[in-house]
Amino acid sequence: MSLANLITLSRGLMIAPIVYLLLTGHRWGAWWLFGIACSTDLIDGMVARARNEVTQLGKVLDPIVDKALYVSILCSLLVLGDIPGWAFGLFLVPQVSIGLGALLLKVRKDAIQQAKLPGKAASALAFVSIAFLLVRWPGGLEIFYAAIVITFVAATDYAVSGWKLKREEIE
Repeated sequence: MSLANLITLSRGLMIAPIVYLLLTGHRWGAWWLFGIACSTDLIDGMVARARNEVTQLGKVLDPIVDKALYVSILCSLLVLGDIPGWAFGLFLVPQVSIGLGALLLKVRKDAIQQAKLPGKAASALAFVSIAFLLVRWPGGLEIFYAAIVITFVAATDYAVSGWKLKREEIE
């Protein structure tokens, strides 16, 4: 297994401790560990490119771990009453749609879409909103709402790209 994929997996291993810290009232500990976890998202990509270790596994594993990290923390914030249920649900809809679309694309065309600007922007906004929400900084919920909107934009962009790939297959 490549070093980049090991770094990605290390991020996944941080999910349970972050959730535990958050649910036991250690918000700043969760915040710091979340920051470390998110830094590995940047590091794994840089390592993969620098060492020429960009792999199919990494292209699939990275977004799955990211989604698991964000959804786990947001679920915890929902349980703690820090975010409303409707907002959590709205965040999940495009996440699940993107995930299912990526799975269908992989199964039917053996293809993986690269991360695109709307997806990266949505991820960045989700990161910032979660960082704010973890320690109850003002504006966290508003940033989270913006992340939801941009996530819908990203899901639409990925759907259009997937549709174009399907049309190319038909023609």
